[in-house]
Amino acid sequence: MQHTIAQRKRLPWIIAGAAVAAFLLRRVLWALGVQLLAGYLLMVLALPLCRLLEKRLSPSAAAVLSFGALALAALVALLVVIPPLVQQFRQLAADFPTLLQWGEELLGRVQTMLQARGLDLTPVRDELFAQLSQRAGALVSGIAQAVTQALQSLSKLFLAPLFAFYLLRDRRRIAAGLTLLIPVRFRARATRAAREMRRETANFLRGQLLLSLAVGALTAAGLLLVGTPGWLVLGLLMGVMELIPYVGPVIAGIPAVLLALQGGWVAALWTLGVLLLVQQIESGLLSPRFLSGATRLHPLAVLLAISAGGLLGGALGMVAALPVVVSLRGALRGWRV
Repeated sequence: MQHTIAQRKRLPWIIAGAAVAAFLLRRVLWALGVQLLAGYLLMVLALPLCRLLEKRLSPSAAAVLSFGALALAALVALLVVIPPLVQQFRQLAADFPTLLQWGEELLGRVQTMLQARGLDLTPVRDELFAQLSQRAGALVSGIAQAVTQALQSLSKLFLAPLFAFYLLRDRRRIAAGLTLLIPVRFRARATRAAREMRRETANFLRGQLLLSLAVGALTAAGLLLVGTPGWLVLGLLMGVMELIPYVGPVIAGIPAVLLALQGGWVAALWTLGVLLLVQQIESGLLSPRFLSGATRLHPLAVLLAISAGGLLGGALGMVAALPVVVSLRGALRGWRV
């Protein structure tokens, strides 16, 4: 009886200790999972060059040279892009009050036209621009804080290159070891499912990243030619939003047209023409080339996946939705064959 009472007294402490241990273990596993995922993405990018080098070199030497080339390309891109990007961002932040004033004047002219037809939007206009004026400074500081947090998050991925290196060098050995863990009767199906999942996911991620890079570069070059302010920032935004098909380019195109409107309707039309031309090149030339190895999804499935990802995980969920769907589809196809 006394032993049972003592057990009951210790039970809350045991539950509390288990909860704390589960919380800490969850945080550790989440951090390691994020780094492992980042390492897998780096491995996917370096895999084609590594396979080419493995025809003449050892796996270790091929992996080292592949990541060296990838790091050199990233370093050159950062040295070329970061200084003008920071300068344009500061210029856009400084011009934001001017853009706000110009927008208020434009809305005032529209309101005058509507008042002539019996519609008065004065309360709506005053409230809208009062809110925008109050939050202009908070918007700039919030963006700067988001950039700082992103850089801090990148500093936490210091193990990702090591994960990527060993995943690339020992990928065949790792695959063989994981295969032995599967029961014999399911081994053939599981191997086919894993192979299809890896193939479709790698092709999709590699093609989508190359497509985003090409769209961002073409957009920046086109906006530079037509004189749109903040062309590099807008090109970067378009490249990032290209990761969200159909919806992303529309969202990224709105600020580009609004910034171009400062120069008049002609400048805005030129900017809109550049965006439409780049999207035509993307759909007719770039997308079939970069995503030819990945099986395409129906537009309805893409929109449903993006919507579900946005509801579950916000912007990050929208970006991750399609890779998850493609991976699951490949696994199901391989399992059912």
